[in-house]
Amino acid sequence: MISMVFEARPSSFADQVYGRILDEILSGAFAPGSRLPGENDLSELFGVSRPVVRQALARLRVDGLVEARRGSGTYVLSRPSDNLTDVASLTDVSRFLRYQELRLSIEGEAAALAAERRTEKDLSDIARAHEHFAQQIGHGTFDAESDRAFHLAILDATGNEFFRGALEGNGVVLSDFMGISLSITRTGSTDRARKVVSEHTDIVEAIRKRDAVWARAAMELHIIHARRRLTDRTLDP
Repeated sequence: MISMVFEARPSSFADQVYGRILDEILSGAFAPGSRLPGENDLSELFGVSRPVVRQALARLRVDGLVEARRGSGTYVLSRPSDNLTDVASLTDVSRFLRYQELRLSIEGEAAALAAERRTEKDLSDIARAHEHFAQQIGHGTFDAESDRAFHLAILDATGNEFFRGALEGNGVVLSDFMGISLSITRTGSTDRARKVVSEHTDIVEAIRKRDAVWARAAMELHIIHARRRLTDRTLDP
């Protein structure tokens, strides 16, 4: 491996170390089942402090890419899709997965509230956005904006404008991150694309039936699957 010292703001160091370790996992240098170098070695390799390395490793654990074994070290659990670097920088992958955590906490609740509060117009908007996205999937021409329209229609159905602001504030646009996930889906199997549509269908049906518990669970499962589709090449959920 080549040593690399990052020149960036301190707040981005952990993202860059995350990306560098992920790059080694993708290349096979750190294969599934192998033990990562210790914190001191990684700190020296990347020219950063141990707390930065520790933060990057913690994020990798949360994302299911590595696991810590007491008294033994940190081991690689899974290898992401081979074409991951074709659709996003490895630093952006770290940001994407953290953004998915935010979506999980916000959109699950939003789906539940949408099921309880939606009007017939809200339901029509959600269903129309879903149908448009499903048609695009069928033609192989889907894009992040159509996916964004579906999710924003659900946020709007809550009747609370702050849900949309929570996901798209501070210069962040939902479709920016959706593009990463959809690019993986686009290059994956047909079954994978159909699964995304099926997940959307479950969300729509739960909202249609005003089943808040089902709506929350369906949305959370959809977002969890989006994370898994990115981080583990052996999964095609």
